Amino acid sequence: MRILVVSDTHGDISNVERLLDKDRNFGMIIHLGDCCRDAERIERDYPEIKVEAVYGNCDFMVGEVPSEELLEIGGKRIFATHGHRYSVKYGPDKLINMARDMKADILLFGHTHVSSLIEGGDYVLLNPGSISDSRDGFGESYAIIEIQRAKMTYEICLI
Repeated sequence: MRILVVSDTHGDISNVERLLDKDRNFGMIIHLGDCCRDAERIERDYPEIKVEAVYGNCDFMVGEVPSEELLEIGGKRIFATHGHRYSVKYGPDKLINMARDMKADILLFGHTHVSSLIEGGDYVLLNPGSISDSRDGFGESYAIIEIQRAKMTYEICLI
């Protein structure tokens, strides 16, 4: 399965739409919050793609949307959170502990608007950055995860 990971859209899904208009070869989209209602719009506009979402610190009245979620896909455990509850702007330690506690193959988070990939011996932390409002000077970004035959690859991509 090919998974698109986005975060921090803040009401602007134009880059998501441009990306999906070029490439709809995704079995799932994971939205990591800060406008989880955007995930609902994506799900409505692209009904052939399953959408999972968690809420972020700028989301209000989220209904049934969880703050974090553990997904099991193709034999891999993916933990998704926005990250604000783990003080991600001050370092990855709390995320590393959560990844280990959850026995996650990969932990996805956002909140910082800065893409990052941190690989340890027993954990992978991936922040796709923001697809609509990057703060890292490199531009808007997203991530792609591919899971095939219990093997997982991942990359951060610029728009």
